Amino acid sequence: MIEKSFSIYHLEYFLAILTRIAGVMAFAPIFGNRTVTRRVKLFLSVATAYILFTVYPYVPLDYTTFAGYTMILMKELLVGVTIGFLSSISLTIIGMAGQFIDREMGFSMVSNFDPSMNTENTITAQFYNMLVMLIMLSSNMHYFILSALSDSFEQIPVGRVTIDSGSIYDIMIQYMTDYFLIAMRISLPILISIMLLNVVLGVLAKTAPQMSMFVIGIQLKIFVGFTVLFVTLSLLPNVTEFVYKQMQQIVMQILEAFVVG
Repeated sequence: MIEKSFSIYHLEYFLAILTRIAGVMAFAPIFGNRTVTRRVKLFLSVATAYILFTVYPYVPLDYTTFAGYTMILMKELLVGVTIGFLSSISLTIIGMAGQFIDREMGFSMVSNFDPSMNTENTITAQFYNMLVMLIMLSSNMHYFILSALSDSFEQIPVGRVTIDSGSIYDIMIQYMTDYFLIAMRISLPILISIMLLNVVLGVLAKTAPQMSMFVIGIQLKIFVGFTVLFVTLSLLPNVTEFVYKQMQQIVMQILEAFVVG
C-alpha cells in the first residue's frame, strides 16, 4: 500500500492549482456558460484540481509571508482567467458576424436576451452561436480546454508565473484586429448581396420614381438575406473549424506570454 503524506504545504499547493482552474472554469466556453450552475463549476474545478494535483509532482512554493502567498494566488488566478476569457471571446466572433448580417437585413432592432452570454443579441447572432456551440461540442472542444489547462501547468509551474506585459499587449492588439476582420469575412456573402441589391434598388428608383422603393427594399432585403444565409449555412462547419484554430492559437500565444520566473 502506497502512503502519501499530506501536510499544510500540500494544501497550499492544491489551493494554488484550484485557483488557476477556477479562473478557467469561470470564463471558458461550455464550462463558463451561464446555464451551468455554480455548484457544477465548483465540482468540476475541485475534481480537475485533485486530478492534476495527483499527476504533477509536488514542488514547494517559494514565499515567506502571507502577502507572498496571496501574490502567488493572484498570479495563478490571472493565468486561469486569461486562458478562459480569451477562449470564450473567440466565440463572440460568430456573434459579431451575425450582428453585421442583421444590421444589413434590418433586424438590428430585433434582439433577445441570451442567457448563455448574459447579454442581448440579435436573432441571427443567437442562431449562429447555438449552431457553432453544437458543432464545437461534437468536435470535443471541451477536451481542448482541459488539455490546454493541463499543459499550462507543464509550461508554467505553480508559483513560478512571471507576466510579460509587452507580449500580452501585442497579442491583444493583433487579436482584436483579427477579430473584426474574421467577423467581416464570415458575413461577407450576405453583405455583398445586400449591397448589390441596394444598387439595383437605386437604379430602379431613378427609372421608376413613382414606385416606393423603401417599402419594396425592406422586403427584398429580408428575402435575399435569408436566401443567402441558408445557402451559405453549409459552410458553417468550416467557419467553426477556423474559429476553433484561432482559439487554439491565441491560447498558446498567451501561455507563452506567461514566462517562468
